[in-house]
Amino acid sequence: MMRLNPEAKQAAEQLRPKNVSKHKFIHFQSLETTDINSKMGIAFVLMSLVPLLLMLYMVYFHTSGNISPDQTKVNLKLLVFLSVLASLIGFWIIRKISSSLGKIVKTAREMVEEGAFGKEIRVSEHSEEVESLVKVFNRITKDLENKVHKLEHSKQLIQDLLKKIGSVVTSGESIENFLELVIETMVDALEAESGVLLILERDGKQFRSTVACGKHRETLLRLAARPEGTFGWVIHQKQSMVINQADLGGENQIKNELSYSSLVCVPLRYQNETLGYMAMINKTNNDSFTKDDELLLEHVANQIATAVKNNRLNEDAGRVYVETISALAMAIGKKDPYTRGHLERVSNYAVRIAEAIDLNEQEILTLKDAAFLHDIGKIAIDDRILQKREKLTHEEMEEMKTHTEIGEKIIAPLSSFKNLRDIVRHHQEWYDGSGYPDGLKGEDIPVGARILCVADVYDALTTDRPNRKAFSHDLVIKMIEEESGTHFDPAIVKVFLKIIDKVRV
Repeated sequence: MMRLNPEAKQAAEQLRPKNVSKHKFIHFQSLETTDINSKMGIAFVLMSLVPLLLMLYMVYFHTSGNISPDQTKVNLKLLVFLSVLASLIGFWIIRKISSSLGKIVKTAREMVEEGAFGKEIRVSEHSEEVESLVKVFNRITKDLENKVHKLEHSKQLIQDLLKKIGSVVTSGESIENFLELVIETMVDALEAESGVLLILERDGKQFRSTVACGKHRETLLRLAARPEGTFGWVIHQKQSMVINQADLGGENQIKNELSYSSLVCVPLRYQNETLGYMAMINKTNNDSFTKDDELLLEHVANQIATAVKNNRLNEDAGRVYVETISALAMAIGKKDPYTRGHLERVSNYAVRIAEAIDLNEQEILTLKDAAFLHDIGKIAIDDRILQKREKLTHEEMEEMKTHTEIGEKIIAPLSSFKNLRDIVRHHQEWYDGSGYPDGLKGEDIPVGARILCVADVYDALTTDRPNRKAFSHDLVIKMIEEESGTHFDPAIVKVFLKIIDKVRV
């Protein structure tokens, strides 16, 4: 049901009949400012009662016999003239009223047909009711125009959002990158005070990602981390829920931490699996959430669920690919007695450094994969170069350097493993910018590549190689300290020196 704004309500109040003062039995005013009821009464009197009275008058005098035939003819002509005049005046009054109302109807029809909701109605009728009716109608059209603009804005927001969701579905990008965009867009589109979105882990018990925006953001994040009550019901029942203040007769609570007057919560469903939920809290205009709001939120939630499921399938496929290539790299390494165990040791060193600097679980897993794959590009390098006992020539060294780019190309099919590809490509960059293949410098080098660089060099120098014997641990530590700030990141070196004696094999 449409709600009028305060100005429209005020104009509508003017349509209500005004109480006439008890002390005024006769109230004279201009016909132009007379209300419609009075005008219709005057028109009825002029068109019906006046001609009837005149005819009765004519019959009375005609039958009385007190007037001559000539006077009867004169009186008859006069009575006919007066009757016609009264009828014409009454017709003119009714015509004027109907003309104003007809113009309103015509303009309204044109506005509906042409979509010109901003057009105002103007009429020459000055009666209070017609003017008030015109004001109300103009206010309503402005309200409709504003609502149309809001709907168009919301439609564009949803279209843009669905396009971005579609790009995630097809590209295999991490869905976490645009969750905040999703929730902010839906809060804006549904005119809510706040919103929250949660994605569960594969086991359906722990939460993987949660985002919130608007009022009570921190409270919503706490509640989302342990979905129970309303949110838990939506997950377990796999059904949407809409709660408005009128439903329960007052303000409601979520786990005694968040009060709300209206709420809509929908599950993220993929086939028969629930992957999370999305909820909107309180309309900003104190309205209630409607069935249309619920359907819109469900549609977006289904698209997000599809993106989440697709993302997990890509992750699974990528994980199989990484494990396959890692197994291949280890098999190749075991054929070379000089590099046997190198990948495992480098992985161990790198993971311990990453844990010491508080990298998150996903970053540590990516670094561990990179440790096993960082030299995978050497598959394409000639064995004569890899096992040469003498110093490599300039040409041979240039060919050896290509292993970083070749390794990246081998991992290229893993579109969702961009960070892994970056570490493999840049693990030979130097902190001062003199490394290869891109000459990155300082913080521009991925942190995983800076960690791997230290771990790789340490293990390489402390291991026998075709062209040299292994260096002692103490000598290698001294060499790494001397190269801190040039070859290596000083912060990574500092952490490495603290943990190496505990973890070296």
